[in-house]
Amino acid sequence: MKKLLLLMLTTILLVSCNNKKAGKVEKVESDPVTCQLLVINETGQDMKANATFCIDKVNCDYIIKAGDSLLMQSNTHGGGGTVFTFFPLGPVGCDPVNGTAQQTYDYWSGAGHITSDFVNNNSNPTPEAHFSGQHWEFTLVYKNKGNVMTEEVTVTVGKCDMEEIK
Repeated sequence: MKKLLLLMLTTILLVSCNNKKAGKVEKVESDPVTCQLLVINETGQDMKANATFCIDKVNCDYIIKAGDSLLMQSNTHGGGGTVFTFFPLGPVGCDPVNGTAQQTYDYWSGAGHITSDFVNNNSNPTPEAHFSGQHWEFTLVYKNKGNVMTEEVTVTVGKCDMEEIK
């Protein structure tokens, strides 16, 4: 009798479960972009780039082809922010092999902010940050400098000068 009662109870539970087919799945939208930078590569060589946080993921690596551009974007809303970095190659046979340019962003009060620009981050070798043993420089030309959503930077590379640039 107990087995029959258990069987009936189990049957009732199974039948009473509402086994509806899954409805249309809604697409989950991404957070809006909080900062972006258009990098224009006029160095004559392909250039690597990285965003520590891009759109919905961390550590994005890019190649910006010579003569091309890349819109680097991040939608981070956390306190860690993001760093956009690119690595211009020097003239062939010149030291150092590549340079480093980076700009740091963070997010607060509902908006993205530049917390450390290319100069403050000692991007080099540039006219602003040049060290012993560096025999070339890259130059950054800005449009809308300091605007976290519309800033553009054009990267060019100077000639190799085996006599140290001063």
